[in-house]
Amino acid sequence: MIGIVSLFVALYSISFFNVEYKRQGRFFWFFFFFLWAGLNAFFLSEDLFNLYVALEVLSLTAVILVALPGYKKAIKASLNYLFLSILASMFYLLGIAMLYANYGVLSMSLLSQKLSDTQEFIYALFPITIALAIKSALLPFHFWLPPAHSSTMAPASALLSSLVIKPPAYLMLRLWMEVLPKDKSLEYLSIVLSIMGALAIFIGSYYAIRQKTIKRLLAYSTVAQMGYLFIMVPLYYHGEILKEAVLQAFALQVFSHALAKASMFLSSGNAIYVAKRDELSYMPGFAHSHPFTFFALFFSGATLIGLPLSAGFVAKFLFLELSIKLGFFLHGGIMLLGSLLASLYVYPIWKECFSSHPTKFYDKPIPQLMEISAFLLGFLAFSSGMITGFLLEGIARG
Repeated sequence: MIGIVSLFVALYSISFFNVEYKRQGRFFWFFFFFLWAGLNAFFLSEDLFNLYVALEVLSLTAVILVALPGYKKAIKASLNYLFLSILASMFYLLGIAMLYANYGVLSMSLLSQKLSDTQEFIYALFPITIALAIKSALLPFHFWLPPAHSSTMAPASALLSSLVIKPPAYLMLRLWMEVLPKDKSLEYLSIVLSIMGALAIFIGSYYAIRQKTIKRLLAYSTVAQMGYLFIMVPLYYHGEILKEAVLQAFALQVFSHALAKASMFLSSGNAIYVAKRDELSYMPGFAHSHPFTFFALFFSGATLIGLPLSAGFVAKFLFLELSIKLGFFLHGGIMLLGSLLASLYVYPIWKECFSSHPTKFYDKPIPQLMEISAFLLGFLAFSSGMITGFLLEGIARG
């Protein structure tokens, strides 16, 4: 996921910084590779302090990328992001200090073996969960994300929404689902996470539907789409036999959202490059003038909605199937309603692609690398659903 998204964002940025933000382009590449290194370091670590270091690298680099355009709105959003990130880091350090004082280790595999008293671990896990919820923009800690992700340049927005908020959510779910022993009280606590996820789906979708600018719409969409990861947690606790299927649905949802959201943010960069405006009503008629960008928006939007054949469809189908098998009918209903709400904020983007604007919007060519990079990410997000579906069917048949 990191390699694919970063590769296509890099290809897009080669042309993007030749035609836009030329001064900022000199600084972007250093922080881009720093961010890429931080992401790889995070997913290769299992020690909670090493993970803290990787998270700090990600947060500080992301703050700089938000501020890079240099105008007032971006600076304000980056400062809000910075202060909340520092607050979250303090909570995280408090939690790992409590863990080290009680158990003497910070390795997740060793912690899972040493957990004799679940209650002490929960006391330490509480500030860690708050910290990671802030960094992953889980509702009600989401308020920093829309201004930050919508204020910066298209390549930075793509990286932030598709990759940067995934590691904190991944770590939170790994602590809850892998390190903690299975306990009845924890099943009830996991429902709290699922409620927060459900609220994120509804409230994030509501605000996305109301937006008039494409980047802010996509930012609120990220808040909503992250909610799907957390409503899966109770299924993991109740489905001992179906754990692997829950993790498959979780991984595919993360992967499909990363590729689709990166494609949509890069496509929004194309729209702003042509129209010089962020408003949806000024969005160029890409279906007539730039078909590659239109199909990028179509494939990525279909993945976010969960239309058949897309990776988003396979992930949501797996989740719906599991929720029915385990008796979590409400969770399945929330997922279906979330897909319906996603269609309500994706459809206006598609609709504007067929709009008629003055000819000047059609005549401005978009650099090929910018169009092809956004298209390939969207196509991969969509087509990976068919590939994954065939693979899962083959595994099921033995």
